[in-house]
Amino acid sequence: MKLIRRFCMKKIIFYLLIGSLGMPGLHTSAFSESPSPREVLDSNSPKQLIGIASKIAATATTPREYSEMIYYLDKALAANSIVPEHRGYAQKLKGWSHNRLGEYFASQGKDAAALTQFETAVELNFKHWKALHNRGVSYAMSSRLDEAAQDFSATIRLHPEYANAWFNRAEVFMRQGKIDLAIENYSQAISLDAEDAGFYAGRGKAYRLRGNFELSESDLNRALLLDDRLTKAHLQRGKMWLARGEYDNAAADFRAAVRNDPRSAEAFRCVAWMMATCKDEKFRDPKRSLQFAKKAIELKGTEDFRLVDTMAAAHANAGQFNYAATEQQRAIELAAGKATGQELHELKQRLHQYSQQAPYRTEVIARQSDRSESIQ
Repeated sequence: MKLIRRFCMKKIIFYLLIGSLGMPGLHTSAFSESPSPREVLDSNSPKQLIGIASKIAATATTPREYSEMIYYLDKALAANSIVPEHRGYAQKLKGWSHNRLGEYFASQGKDAAALTQFETAVELNFKHWKALHNRGVSYAMSSRLDEAAQDFSATIRLHPEYANAWFNRAEVFMRQGKIDLAIENYSQAISLDAEDAGFYAGRGKAYRLRGNFELSESDLNRALLLDDRLTKAHLQRGKMWLARGEYDNAAADFRAAVRNDPRSAEAFRCVAWMMATCKDEKFRDPKRSLQFAKKAIELKGTEDFRLVDTMAAAHANAGQFNYAATEQQRAIELAAGKATGQELHELKQRLHQYSQQAPYRTEVIARQSDRSESIQ
């Protein structure tokens, strides 16, 4: 399962791997005995205990079953009579169980519990690339980006054909401001899976931030050809059009994003931002910009500095500069440790403008289209 779509990082941009039952290198035939219920209760034989766990693994799908496996495997591993070969198998099978438990907790939104399970799984088997990948996802969710990148790199070393690991590492690099490295990793993911719309949307964003609008447009068009309801691609293409001054195209993509995903805080934020900051007065709407900015915060909460930054811009556009300055100062505080250096610089520039009773207007990098159409 794709993490960015699982958490869809709770709308973040990572893929979670749900591990398959297959455990390469583990041969269950040696543990295929079927003890009676009495023997299960009384067994102290490591081989028999491992056999019980192996049998459960064949059909296990619930936390209770994974926990049962761990119980029998712990009992086997604690036995003085366990032989090295059986110990190695038991550790790998126990690691597999912890990984599956972690995946269950992650699917329930219990991120801290999931991370604990993934960490245990990796400790038991440091070559378990599925557990490494999942731990990297959890680290990324907790903004432990260096550790996440290390786990995705380890996953790639063990399983270089796994496209999602390349994509996830690209997403981490993007959050670290390492755009060139991100582009390289997105490109590798695309070379492994050329039909994933999310991969093109990610690289399209990176190209946009690099100012390479031609390549950005090509990637985002490709993403939307593969999935015309991909909100992320509409938003990134809308931001590209906005930077180029092609406002009607930007408005169309932002409208599509809101229509396709009415629970997307980022979609409402983009509409509010354009209505508050567009250089073309025909596209500005003070009242509705404030409404959309408030809607974005209602959907995601008050702790995202970009949402608060947008609210400040909306207040400034409405001539409410005291409110704008207050909100912008809060955005700067929230951005500490999260924003890139460039983002912080821009946040502070806008605060200075608001203190001077001046609204913020987006810069146009290319000539504006002759057409005009307001956002509906």
